[in-house]
Amino acid sequence: MKKISGYIYIAIGALLIIIAAVIVKNNFDENAKAGAASDELLQGVIEQMPEVAIGTHFKGAMPIADVDGRSFVGTVQIPSLGLILPIQDQWSKENAKVAICRYSGSVYENDLIVCGHNYVEHFGRLPELEIGSDVIVTDMNGISFHFVVSNIETLGAYDTEKMESGQWDFTMFTCTVGGSNRVTVRCEATGEVTDAGSEPDILKAVEESKHIRKTN
Repeated sequence: MKKISGYIYIAIGALLIIIAAVIVKNNFDENAKAGAASDELLQGVIEQMPEVAIGTHFKGAMPIADVDGRSFVGTVQIPSLGLILPIQDQWSKENAKVAICRYSGSVYENDLIVCGHNYVEHFGRLPELEIGSDVIVTDMNGISFHFVVSNIETLGAYDTEKMESGQWDFTMFTCTVGGSNRVTVRCEATGEVTDAGSEPDILKAVEESKHIRKTN
């Protein structure tokens, strides 16, 4: 009987290892799929930005461009992480599977909040950011708004009131492993506004971003 029980425990252990391996593979495949989708959409977003930036009146809602049936308001670039990601205009579960999303606000009103899944190739590396890290948001008119990280905090998954409170110029957030909390990165505007084609060059950043994310 003891020998049979031992075989049962071994079988259960082997089954658990197989299940864990399947979960890891599924997560890896999901991350890769999300990264590929974001890269493809990013190219479409960049192509719709003008070669010469337009507009000097920064107020109200951000302009929207359609790419493959999805609406985008621009990009967010995080140089220290080697990331540049397209920002969809509205959050939804389906939208978040392919790219990060605008949660609320506008870069023109200094109250933009964007969110994304914790895929490695989306916002999964936000916890690696440090105070003082540069962040650049570029709108569909080709205007880049510069920020620096000023606070990093963890909020409850349903603490929407605190997420939207405070005088933060720009906020990024993603869920922790398990989804019980939100890693929240608060940024302050530096006051620097540049054309997308000026340093750091957005097209160069796109290529570097793809290279870095595929080799990490």
